[in-house]
Amino acid sequence: MTNSQKRRVIITGAGGDIGSAAARRFAGPATSLALFDRKDTLTVAVADECRELGSEVITIAADQTDRDTVDDAVSAVVAKFGGIDVLFANAGFGKFQGFLDQSDADWRRHVDVNLNGTFGVCHAVAQQMTSQNEGGCIVVNASSGAVQYTTLLSAYCVTKAALGMLVQAMAAELAAFDIRVNGVMPGVIETGMTAPVLDHNERQRRGLIRRTPAGRLGRPEDIANAVAYLCSPEASFVTGHSIAVDGGQTVLGQPQWYVTDYSQKREMNWSPTE
Repeated sequence: MTNSQKRRVIITGAGGDIGSAAARRFAGPATSLALFDRKDTLTVAVADECRELGSEVITIAADQTDRDTVDDAVSAVVAKFGGIDVLFANAGFGKFQGFLDQSDADWRRHVDVNLNGTFGVCHAVAQQMTSQNEGGCIVVNASSGAVQYTTLLSAYCVTKAALGMLVQAMAAELAAFDIRVNGVMPGVIETGMTAPVLDHNERQRRGLIRRTPAGRLGRPEDIANAVAYLCSPEASFVTGHSIAVDGGQTVLGQPQWYVTDYSQKREMNWSPTE
């Protein structure tokens, strides 16, 4: 990217709380934004906000489980902006479910979205970045569940853990092209995805906060700020790492959303943490 160019940024899952916070964090006259999500309607509001902040913005409906759709979306960004400088691979999927109750369909959904889908987006963008020969930054949204198991989220944690190794693999192999690759690992963040639990069980919310050294739950802006740092010149010597953005939660062990009495054998009666 030359000094005269705008920074060209792709954000996947841009219609969600973390994706839209990242879009607003990057937005400005010096940035062109491509906002990906499963449906165009999911990104309309944040696209309008980013335009008001001075960014040129395009929205693209792209289901990252379909590689052909991803390739077409990346090509559309290149046709519009002339290239890609930053990717925040943010889209993901999670569902609370006991391991013994896990269906093949639910397992495959986690793998297809979190692992295969993230790989496909990163792969397509990395191919474009290497062909440009201008360097670039890729940040992958994993989870603190990638390094500390969270009860009733086995498929989510397994696929997010795999993303940590994907970050390292990409960092090692793309470094020769001046492409830095890092990850962020959010802890418990207040989003539309967690709201159905947090907003309907105040005792569970308090229990999670009590187990967070920062004394509060995370906000989407906390993740957006970390992503912005990793894509900035100040992080020019940082690559191949996944940074926990969790208020210290994993220092003490990941706070569990649900607990059971393990002294009761041959039965698992899960209840919200308090």
